[in-house]
Amino acid sequence: MGYPSPLPPFLDGPRRLIALGALLLLPAAAQAQAGPRTDTPRAGKLRVTFEPVITTWDREFTANGHEQAIGTSLLSESHAPIVCRPVGGFVVCRYDFTPVFVRTERRVTPLALEFGITNRMAVGVYVPVVRVNTRAGVQLDSAGNPGNPDAAQRLDSLLTDSTYALDPIAGTSRRLRFFPGDVEVNAKYRMLESRNYALTAAVVVRLPTGHQDSPNNLFDISTGDHQTDIELQVMQELTLFDRLWLNLLVRGGRQQPGTRAHRVGPQSVLLIPHAALATLNWDPGDYAAIDVAPMLRFGKNFGVGFTAGYWTQTRDRYTYRSAQDSIDIATRLGAPVSAAVLDAGTALRWTRLGVAMTYATPDVEGSFSVEQTVTGSGGPVPVATVFRIVMRTSLRLF
Repeated sequence: MGYPSPLPPFLDGPRRLIALGALLLLPAAAQAQAGPRTDTPRAGKLRVTFEPVITTWDREFTANGHEQAIGTSLLSESHAPIVCRPVGGFVVCRYDFTPVFVRTERRVTPLALEFGITNRMAVGVYVPVVRVNTRAGVQLDSAGNPGNPDAAQRLDSLLTDSTYALDPIAGTSRRLRFFPGDVEVNAKYRMLESRNYALTAAVVVRLPTGHQDSPNNLFDISTGDHQTDIELQVMQELTLFDRLWLNLLVRGGRQQPGTRAHRVGPQSVLLIPHAALATLNWDPGDYAAIDVAPMLRFGKNFGVGFTAGYWTQTRDRYTYRSAQDSIDIATRLGAPVSAAVLDAGTALRWTRLGVAMTYATPDVEGSFSVEQTVTGSGGPVPVATVFRIVMRTSLRLF
């Protein structure tokens, strides 16, 4: 995602030391949807950006746009299945258990470097370290006690049974919290630049260095898609009346095919037998996004505004890697199951709104933003709150 850009670089301001001190006073922050800077570092300059991001959610939008708690289909009271129905080649049952509480957090701590080849062209790299942490457990009552003392044991017994072979309900262990994310390399060219307007185009290649979520853990989250993306970006900045700064980012991405381990069954069903597990060909849907970030400058170096972004992604496509894989699944489940059953619920759309503030001097810049996902549909979309802080400085190498 993008982030709220600091004010244009031609603005004067206090000394670098004062700016750095101001940045250190900003709270830990997060991801917004405003576009990246249109300007590039001048020839021979290295721009260094540190931008920690925190994203949290405990609810998600359903396919029809309604909100529900994560893992709602596990909410229940007893051990007996109440509804069983055939899906593909196997029977899916809805069980009754006590409510499960799930809260998910993803922290991205990236370092971004951009180097000016010419005064208009730059190349860069974005290297993220991702911390994922899911806190999951049986929901407590107002006194802090489980609503049903036996419910957690019954639920874990079902999940870990050989039929499902899933991890028990528990938070993310420490050894599984930190992983690399998907590294990005980019090239940016500033096509137009005037006192009040700038237009820049960029090509971003996202590499398969992150890891996917585990098919054996109901609430695991990935640190990356682990497949290659190619993204095109067009960024525009317009300054009106020397006070109002308008930022627009339009981008589209082509996601290259890869592979993914998945249990072959409907996306809306959590409890799918372990016999349905297979490594599949995966062609993730392409995406497009529009982000705007109008900001009002209150001084030469400080501005505030709001952010708005819309994201849409086409449906993923799943196929078996070979005919034998399809036969193996059919043999284990007792009937053929098409890998295309996983396609449903993967065409996503969502909208985020937020606020941002930014501070800039010629050599040191910083910004803060917070956003909230306000709509989502097409499949499970996190009702996420996203924070970002950006700290950036430029160094002349030669």
